[in-house]
Amino acid sequence: MGGAKRMMEEEESKRQVALGIAIEAGVLEQCPSHDDCVYLGGEEIESAYKLANYKVSHGELADVFDDRREMTDIIKAVVDDNSADECYACTKNWKE
Repeated sequence: MGGAKRMMEEEESKRQVALGIAIEAGVLEQCPSHDDCVYLGGEEIESAYKLANYKVSHGELADVFDDRREMTDIIKAVVDDNSADECYACTKNWKE
């Protein structure tokens, strides 16, 4: 596998871990009907940062992120990328 592809896979893996943290912390929610749809939950992003730092301190995220700054930056990016108020697929179905 080429270096560029490996780097892209590592970045996607980090984003998936960050997404899981944001969902676990309640910052984001996953639609129960549409697994690929994630939108804002009721918690502030600081909840995800705290959970992630807890996990790092307890060795749960060993070798995932290069440092805590990268971790919080990726969490923020994932939350920003999924900042809808509701599931787009459910909303589309309601309108039809």
